[in-house]
Amino acid sequence: MINKKNILILVLCLMLLMGLSKTAKSEVEIAPRDIDATLRYDDNVTRERLKGDYQYGIVWLLDTGFGIKNFIPVNGLDTRANYKLGMRDVSTTNDEDYSSHIISLSSKVDLKTGTNISLRDVFELRNSQNDLFNFYNNQATMDILQPFGEKTTAILSYSNGKKVFQNNAPEVQARNFLDHRMGTDVLHRISDDFTVQLGYVHQYSIYNRAPIDFRKGRPIALEGVQRDHRNVIKLGCRVALFNYTTLLELRTQVLNSTSNSRFFNFNGNKTRIILGIIPIQKLRISFDYQIVGFDLGVQQTPDIGYELSEIRTDDQSHVKLGASYSISPQVSLEFDYKHTENTALFPGESYNKNTFSTGLRIKF
Repeated sequence: MINKKNILILVLCLMLLMGLSKTAKSEVEIAPRDIDATLRYDDNVTRERLKGDYQYGIVWLLDTGFGIKNFIPVNGLDTRANYKLGMRDVSTTNDEDYSSHIISLSSKVDLKTGTNISLRDVFELRNSQNDLFNFYNNQATMDILQPFGEKTTAILSYSNGKKVFQNNAPEVQARNFLDHRMGTDVLHRISDDFTVQLGYVHQYSIYNRAPIDFRKGRPIALEGVQRDHRNVIKLGCRVALFNYTTLLELRTQVLNSTSNSRFFNFNGNKTRIILGIIPIQKLRISFDYQIVGFDLGVQQTPDIGYELSEIRTDDQSHVKLGASYSISPQVSLEFDYKHTENTALFPGESYNKNTFSTGLRIKF
């Protein structure tokens, strides 16, 4: 069920924003979401480590839904509600199929001081035979944006999230977690076509499992629950090139994770390069490259098994090429190729995979 505490916080914040806004009414709008229908070929659907165990599959993906704007009719207060339905079907295995339902509520208000306050709550429910895709997740976020002059903007953010897997087996329930994130970002526009970013995030996660220590090469369960602290320093820049026909983004994160479970102590960095070419003759081309590297504080021994953890979902390197061709202002064809290597952490979970996708996007 949805976290009642998060809903209460969101409602109280909405009431506060209403008090800060003007009282004139605005018009409620209801509109369908874009429809994305994608056909994908995946040469390692089940993410196997050895190439001889790879399972190939054709993946059908469909996303649609609807949204409501200004569902709280107060002028000066931008409120939105969205519902997204997602479906995934894999031709060769039912274990990789899932359906998803995402409900999001958001509000935003601009104060006379130039401060922008936004609130967002996202609830996601996934249903699947595979435990990894069978969970619900709720994330509540507040951002405060404050400009300083014409070129510098600071953003202060806080979010609270909870993820619960629906299988009641103890080994699955051990993946449940609650996290808190506090962060700040500073964006400075050096020129019209060059912006730099500096940021910091602290994430505190509590897992539904005992912490683990190692003695004589073997894992020993300790008292209490696992508590992780992750510190992230973010650096980035965005550059417009060739008379604004091309956008180049560079993002780097330096991470440090400490835990009362030594298995989850590590340092690392993640670098991402994104290159996008603005439509030329209705064609848009993109290139996305990400490389991740980590230094583990504890190494695996042959007799120690691994327990999957959602805290490691971004620990993979990839290269992606994409293209989009506009048939009309409302309809476009989408193509992309992606190669993924999940080798940054825990060799027993490493895998390689390639995906080729083509799809149709209908805009409303």
